[in-house]
Amino acid sequence: MNSALELLSGLQQCRIVDLSQTLEEHMPHFPTHSKFFHNLWGSYWHGGRSLSYQLVMHEHNGTHVDAPAHFVSDAKPEAHVTIEEIPLGRLLGRGVHLDCRGMEPGQYVTKEKPADWETAHGPLAAGDILLFDFGWSARWGLRPHDENYTADWPGVAMDAAEYLIAKKVAAIGVDTLSPDPPAALRTKPIHPVVLENQVLIIENLCNLEQLPDFFLFLALPLKIRDGSGSPIRAVAIV
Repeated sequence: MNSALELLSGLQQCRIVDLSQTLEEHMPHFPTHSKFFHNLWGSYWHGGRSLSYQLVMHEHNGTHVDAPAHFVSDAKPEAHVTIEEIPLGRLLGRGVHLDCRGMEPGQYVTKEKPADWETAHGPLAAGDILLFDFGWSARWGLRPHDENYTADWPGVAMDAAEYLIAKKVAAIGVDTLSPDPPAALRTKPIHPVVLENQVLIIENLCNLEQLPDFFLFLALPLKIRDGSGSPIRAVAIV
């Protein structure tokens, strides 16, 4: 009991940064994914006793995590891991903020960036959750004002992805639609390589500019049977 109270007291003294975009109709979404719908189901405005809505959404709407099964087929059963099979602790760990602001659409972060970051701040550890801050969430807007966010974006180069896989990070996160810009998705995306190595991918983060170099990252996916991914409420505790 005392240890639980001590933990709670410590957490209450910390600052919590919300890293999740708000789920709402007309928000940006990947072109091949269905849109998010929030439909009135029942309300006291119409004589009912309570208010409720029906959600219709894609697993990859808003701030979400990709499970390995998203890009790894069941032809590789050892790597084809669905969202409900991922241990809860995989998205609880030391977060690392990598400032990549100022990059142009379609430009890539290469392995030199995390390597230089390690020289300045110390080595990455197995289980770290590395967040790439492109400053792209500032472009987030509801349709028809979403084009600055969805037309093109910077991303993560293959050599950087392989570098982080070798470091055994638990996940990488971006404040864009994908760590793969559109050109990479048409040619050689990092998605299959990263996910096959059981490194999770978190997309559409926000408020990354508020983060220090290190923090506690926490996000929980929905328990969707055979899910290829899930919306998450991602937070940083600093």
